[in-house]
Order: sequence, then C-alpha cells, then structure tokens
Amino acid sequence: MRRRSRILGAGLALMMSISVITVVPLQSASAATKPTPKATSSAESKAKKKVTTKKPVKKKPVKKKPRKISKPLPSPPPKWPPKGFREVDGVYISTPTSEKELVGVLSAKTTLLSEIRACEKRVCAVVYVAAEEKCKWWEVQAIVIGKYADVLGNLQTLAKGTKARERKTIILISQEPVEDYAEILNMKAFCRNDPIIGKIPSNTFTPNPDLAPTPAATPAGGASPTPAAS
Repeated sequence: MRRRSRILGAGLALMMSISVITVVPLQSASAATKPTPKATSSAESKAKKKVTTKKPVKKKPVKKKPRKISKPLPSPPPKWPPKGFREVDGVYISTPTSEKELVGVLSAKTTLLSEIRACEKRVCAVVYVAAEEKCKWWEVQAIVIGKYADVLGNLQTLAKGTKARERKTIILISQEPVEDYAEILNMKAFCRNDPIIGKIPSNTFTPNPDLAPTPAATPAGGASPTPAAS
C-alpha cells in the first residue's frame, strides 16, 4: 500500500510539475502575440482626411441648327402641243367637253368673278386659247344662234395677251338671256400683235340686220360692250 501511495504521490507531483511547466510558456506566448498599434505619419492621416472636390465642367451651349425647309418642286410645264386643241397657223383653241367641266372652270376662275355672275343671266361660252408665239392681245369671233337656229348676230370678244405657249381661258358673254335658250357657236381665235382696235377686255354684239326686230336694243353705232374675260 505504501508503495502504491508513493507511486501515486510521485505521479501527482510529476503531473503538477508538468502543468506548471506548460502553463508558464502559454502565458508568455499570449503576451508576445498581442498586436501592437501601427504608427502612421501625420502626412498620411492628413491625406486621408483631405477630400478633393472637382469643379463642375461647364458645357458649351449647343447651337440649334436651322430647320431645313423643303422647297416645293416646280410643277411640270403643260404638254405641248395641248391635247384636244384645234390648231391653225400656230394658234390653238378648244372648248369644254362637258357641262361639268364648264362649271368647274367657272368656279375655279375667281379672277373672272364679274364675268361668272354675268353668265347667271346671259348666255355665255368658254374657250381655251394658246399660241406658239407671244400674243399682245386676243380676239375671238363667234355667232349667236337663237332658239330656232336663226343667227341673231355676231359676237366679238377681246382679251389680254399671253406668253408663248401659255394657255388662257376666255369667257364669251352675249346679250341673250338664259331663258331664250340661245347658243354661242363657231368660235375662232386670233393671236394679235398689231395695235389694239378696241377696249380690253370687252364683248361686242352686232345684231343681224336681216332680222326684224333685233333681239336686243343696242346704242348708236351698233356696238354694246360688256365686261369680258381677262
């Protein structure tokens, strides 16, 4: 028993001595591995604290480019010679082919408003004229036919001139009231460059002397001018 106690005592002493030996180095090791604060220079700390701000860059104002306006394309010149016209010595003449076309021409020609109003009460006709060369003035001759196909008289219409190959609309105005169902026929156009022989524009009706009584009263001289197409 004493031998066992000695062995146990020796073992306990050995264990205590080992524990003492192992504890001391651990305490010293922990003290050695403790981190120490790193010294920094004042220049570095100031550099970190200093915040640099960039000045805003001023943008140059963008100049607005002027808006491009598309130019209207010029209308193509009318075909020459004009289609559907009758031609004599470089002078062309035509008439509306239908009542619908006639109404369209009269409604579109706002510059001929006075002549259009006259056609509401008097018998009228419309002709289109053109010429190869320039015309100083135009003369259109026609006859006025009554209800029973009798020739009531001659109608002379004068109008302003045109440039070469320029088309012109001329309105012929008679003295006959619309209710009498008269007509204007046999129109002939003349491109004139000689001195003007009458008032422009004008319509002059000369009654047929073979008819009695004359269809309309006329002043002295046998001419009755009325406004005509320009």
